[in-house]
Formats: sequence, structure tokens, C-alpha cells
Amino acid sequence: MSSSLRHLSPQERERLLSALRSESDKMMLRLLLETGRPIEDLLATRTSDLDDYRRTIRLRRGGVGGGGRVDGRRGDGGGDEEVIRLSPELSAAVEDYIEKNPGKIYLFEGRCGRPVGPKWVRCTLLPAAIRSGIDDPAAGEG
Repeated sequence: MSSSLRHLSPQERERLLSALRSESDKMMLRLLLETGRPIEDLLATRTSDLDDYRRTIRLRRGGVGGGGRVDGRRGDGGGDEEVIRLSPELSAAVEDYIEKNPGKIYLFEGRCGRPVGPKWVRCTLLPAAIRSGIDDPAAGEG
């Protein structure tokens, strides 16, 4: 299963967003759609990685430190980081989301304050796609 989203029509995007149940899941999908990055790059994103003044977000390839670790420790891979400019609308939405969820370290936290894992696609996104009648949104384009 691919960790990147395939191209979705505007109607599919809206149906999928509507089928997600939590604001956190909707925010994750919006960031995936706008940045075009694989989910692994968003998993360990910290709230401090958002720069609302510049409307940017700093993402690390493969999670924290570029080594694919999402446990808050530095990975072995060095730290391939990229700063991505967000649309004004999404930047404001992420800032609002952070304000509504004070005290979070990671933008998308699961249990015990740890970042959500790669199972998010299988356990959250795919069931939402089924509910909204969309073929596998994570399928790679062939």
C-alpha cells in the first residue's frame, strides 16, 4: 500500500473529508492533499514546526530526523528537512487547530501523547474512503 495519496477529484476530496470523523483526521488529510507528501513525512510533525507568520510547515522525510523514527528520538538518517509553504487558508486552519488543542507536542497525537503511526491510512483513511464510496485513495497511480 502506498503512503502517498493518488490524485483525487474535488468531489472525492470533499466526500473523503466529510467521511472523516475527527478534526485531527481532517487536518491530516488536508495537509496530505495540499503538500503532496507521503504520510511518513507528516507523522512526527510538531506543533512548533508550523510558522504561522511565514505560513510554512517544516517536514522531515520519513519522520523525525529523516530516519523514519516517530518516537521523538533522532533517527540515523541525518535530518532531511523541507520547509513547505501552505495556502493562507490551510495555514490559518492549522493555527486554529493548534489553538483548539493546547499542550500538544505533535500535530497529530495518538495515545499517550505520541505521534500517530503509519496505520492511520489503513485504520482511518481507508474506512472513510469506503464510507464515502471512493476507491483506495492511497493507491499509487500506475
